[in-house]
Amino acid sequence: RGVNATMSNLNPFYLFLAGNIPLSAELQCFWMAFQGSMAVRNGKNHNLKMNWFHAFCLSVMSGYAGATFTALWMGRPTSMLSNDLNMAFCIIAFAIANYLPYDIGYRIGNTMPVVIVTTVFAQLFRAMGLVKFSQIAFEAFKDSPSPYYPIPIFGPILLPTLLGNFGGFFAKGFDGHLEKGMPWPFQNGLFCATFYHFFVHDEDGFIGVGLRKILGGLPKIFGVEDEHTFAVICISLFMQVVPLLQLKYFWGPSFSPFNFMAPLTSSIGRTVHIPLAGTKSVSASGVSNGPITTTPKRRKRRVKKKNNTGASTGISGEKDKEL
Repeated sequence: RGVNATMSNLNPFYLFLAGNIPLSAELQCFWMAFQGSMAVRNGKNHNLKMNWFHAFCLSVMSGYAGATFTALWMGRPTSMLSNDLNMAFCIIAFAIANYLPYDIGYRIGNTMPVVIVTTVFAQLFRAMGLVKFSQIAFEAFKDSPSPYYPIPIFGPILLPTLLGNFGGFFAKGFDGHLEKGMPWPFQNGLFCATFYHFFVHDEDGFIGVGLRKILGGLPKIFGVEDEHTFAVICISLFMQVVPLLQLKYFWGPSFSPFNFMAPLTSSIGRTVHIPLAGTKSVSASGVSNGPITTTPKRRKRRVKKKNNTGASTGISGEKDKEL
């Protein structure tokens, strides 16, 4: 899963971010599987009362839902069948998280150093997957772009974005994954896939040309030989730093570098009803989260007057009966 580029001059940290270290694929696969197993063990199976096969399948889907389903969208075999490492490490990780004596695997897996190591290699797996699936989509669609831009735009961005969200869709359902707004996997996928796609694939379009012009000589400044490797390292670094900061030991899961956009995005979905003729218009700036409804003043007064009349008539009627 490493980057196909000349990396002899890169320092070890860059080699790690590019997935080009010894046993990189094995480490990524194991820790991804371990993260899935620990997620289930810390959640629905925290008391070990779940049937073992149910817990195992859920652990596999928690770690490898994207790898299981995303390739099928492109008519390609899923790596869960074509790559023996994935399923083998799912079995090993599940056993460590659930069935070691004295629950030692589960206890060690929840310590801060192991959680950090798990996050680092699982995120490396996700970063390499995002790059790979962006490449797959671009190669599939590059010969048939729209007449409005030199390359296909949405396919190479949306496919790797879906890769990181199948786990949420599988575990929570469509509504459960999206009901609170755009979840972090969508934010991360759209940002990273967009950057990679235009920076690497867009050779003639104004977006890619402008992006490379803005970044200028950054690849050479950081000692990276080519733009493709630089893009992979940038994406991988971003996908390392943010999830580490989202751990409970640091800034927590609510952290996002895009939080400054929350006021804008939360206002997009507000419903504003256009007032009918004879009603008082309401400014959208003072809208609460609910829909705006207005009532004509005249109608309000008539209803109020009618209610008062009815109430007084009822009272007088009761007095007549008493008399």
